[in-house]
Order: sequence, then structure tokens, then C-alpha cells
Amino acid sequence: MKNVILILAVLFFTGCAQRDPVRSDASENYTGTYKFTIASPNGFVSKYTWVITRRSVNLLDFDMQKVVVRSDSSEILSRDAATEIEVKDEKRLHFTYTDKNHRLVEVTLLAAPKKLTMTSTALQGDDATHLAWYEFDRQ
Repeated sequence: MKNVILILAVLFFTGCAQRDPVRSDASENYTGTYKFTIASPNGFVSKYTWVITRRSVNLLDFDMQKVVVRSDSSEILSRDAATEIEVKDEKRLHFTYTDKNHRLVEVTLLAAPKKLTMTSTALQGDDATHLAWYEFDRQ
């Protein structure tokens, strides 16, 4: 009897530990144009615009733009892209890409109907960065 209980317990915990694959096209949970703006204490304003498009079933492309507006109203534009990102979860997306500065960037997204909550970490280089959780609004 102990062996039966042990086997059932192992099967239960093994089954619960694995994520169920996405059974349908979950790319719609992420696609759209999202914007976020944040002001720094130094007088800079950073404006983020992410355009997420569906490439195919559960496959996404990201166009990520950041405009930094300085206190003298001049602007610095940067843009990155990540392509062919596979959707494995309907509400949480995790991926890495190499940015234009050749840094490996790790991104985690949480999807909601009108929001996209994200965090990212640049994993390489002297200027490694970590962005706190930002909440982008769907446009």
C-alpha cells in the first residue's frame, strides 16, 4: 500500500510541475501597440512604444522604441527588435534577445486585456541594467 501511495504522489507532483502547452493561438493576448512614459528626477522623460505583431500561430515579433526627451527638449531615439518569439504560456511570456549594443537582454511580460506588464534585464556589459516592472497601456 505504501508503494501505491508513493507512486501516486510522485505522479501527482510530476504532473503538476509541468506546464501545459498552449493549446490554441495565444498570440492575441500580446499583440498590439503599447505605450509607457516615465519621468526621471534628472528632468528626462522616457517614452516607450512597443508594437507586437503576430508572425504566425504562437509566434510574435517585437518592435521596441524608446525616446528620451531631455530637459532642453532634445530627443534621443533608440530602437530594438526581437523576432520569432514563441508563445508558450497564455499570460506570461519570457524571452531573450540581443540589442543593438550587443547586450543580451532578458524580458518577462505579463498579459492582461488592456495592459502589458514587463520587466527586463540587460545581462552583459559594463552598463548592465534592470528595469523595474513597467505597466504599458494598450493603445
